[in-house]
Amino acid sequence: MDLHLNGKRALVTGGASGMGAALVKLLAEEGASVALNYRSREDEARAMADSIDGTVVPIHADLSQRDQTRNLFDKSVEALGGLDILVNNAGLWLTANIGEFDEKLWDDTIEVNLGAPMLLSQLFISHCTGQERPGRILNITSQAAFRGSSTGHVPYATAKGGLVTMTRSLAREMGNNGITVNCLAIGTMESPMIADALEDKREFYEARIPIGYVASAEQIASVATFLVSEKSGYMTGATIDVSGGQLLH
Repeated sequence: MDLHLNGKRALVTGGASGMGAALVKLLAEEGASVALNYRSREDEARAMADSIDGTVVPIHADLSQRDQTRNLFDKSVEALGGLDILVNNAGLWLTANIGEFDEKLWDDTIEVNLGAPMLLSQLFISHCTGQERPGRILNITSQAAFRGSSTGHVPYATAKGGLVTMTRSLAREMGNNGITVNCLAIGTMESPMIADALEDKREFYEARIPIGYVASAEQIASVATFLVSEKSGYMTGATIDVSGGQLLH
């Protein structure tokens, strides 16, 4: 299927590993140019960019810092000559029970998972409307946004719930401008972010998944690629469940 992504320009946050990396590769295969944001995985980001047949530009930014988030957007526009697609994928999944986490853990988790996506969406919308161009925003949320967290991740679940509501609100506001805004709700997935948890308690996590196994990053990325393509042009404000049945949304 031709997804009509040839010539499109995308910014993918958290693009050096996990679903973000798989998505960067698929977008490049479809002919898109990609700004690949990374925070700490510089070697992986640069190696991946060098290995992909296409335009992939690694750009460092710590999304817990507002000035770096703004700089990331500006550098992406400069490197690619503009943007047509924004994927807010970067996530911070820190573990602490409700009586244990401090203000910094809360602030950093909310900023990376919700604040940075809001700021980047604002910048992206201004960019697209200023040029009278359509655009695609995809926000990566979690089944925890709907089910909550029972394993020491209240800040994460809270931020991801906010991301769903933000998606719906932006979709309502921007529909007439040709900018679609959708969400992808993932469940347990093979990624560095939860690698330690899976190593310790894989059977526990797999028992919670009706489909019976942990998703690969590529499985999730294939759905994400569709959602930022021209084929999904009549979808906006939607949250698509790719949790293997954990959410049943």
